[in-house]
Parts: sequence; structure tokens; C-alpha cells
Amino acid sequence: VTHVIVDISVTVIKKNAFSQCLLLVSAIMGERIEGWAFFNCIALRYIRLSKALEYIGWGAFLCCASLEALFLPSTAKSIGFDAFGHCRSMRFLILPIDTIEIVGGAVFRDTGIQQIAENAGVEYEMTP
Repeated sequence: VTHVIVDISVTVIKKNAFSQCLLLVSAIMGERIEGWAFFNCIALRYIRLSKALEYIGWGAFLCCASLEALFLPSTAKSIGFDAFGHCRSMRFLILPIDTIEIVGGAVFRDTGIQQIAENAGVEYEMTP
């Protein structure tokens, strides 16, 4: 599996759903992403999160070493411990500073983030 598009009717990506899918390059997904859902998907470069996303679980994208950018929608409420840890290619991050709760810590540890911007209700479109 190299590309995944999760149907809009699917609101939760369950724990370990795509864990260690080593060839997965892109994913378009729903409102809630549970822990370890995409753990160690080392080829994953592009994710498009639902504009209704509220929750990203512990270690959800841990060790996704090729992930380059992250755009969290203004609906994002909670990000779990180490959710994006060791995403070493990540350079750019947009997040809703006023509404998000970081649960635990180390959410962005060992990343290559060079620029962080606040999502102030700005619409975005990212193409793979």
C-alpha cells in the first residue's frame, strides 16, 4: 500500500491501523487518529488531515521519518505524547495555538522543524 484515502464516513483511524506500512507515501484521513496509527511509516511524506480533526493520539506518527510538513486545522483540540516524534524531515508546522492541548510532551521531539506558524482560521490546500 502506497496511498490511502480514508472515506469521509470513517471518523476514527484506530490504534495501529497502518503501523509499519513501510511503503505508504500519502494518507488523507478523518476526525480522530488514535495512538500508533501510522507508527514507523518511514516513506510517509504527505498527510492531509480532515478539517474536522479533533484528536491525534500518542505516537500516532512517531518515526515517520519522511514527513515534511504538518498543517493542523483550527478544529484540532488535542495531540498526544510523542505524536510526531522522530519525524526528522518535518520542516514546517502550522497549528492552532489558542485551541490546542498538548498531552504529555515530546510531541515534536527530534524533528527538523524550521518554521512554525499559527493557524488563525486560514484555509489551506496542500498537494502531494
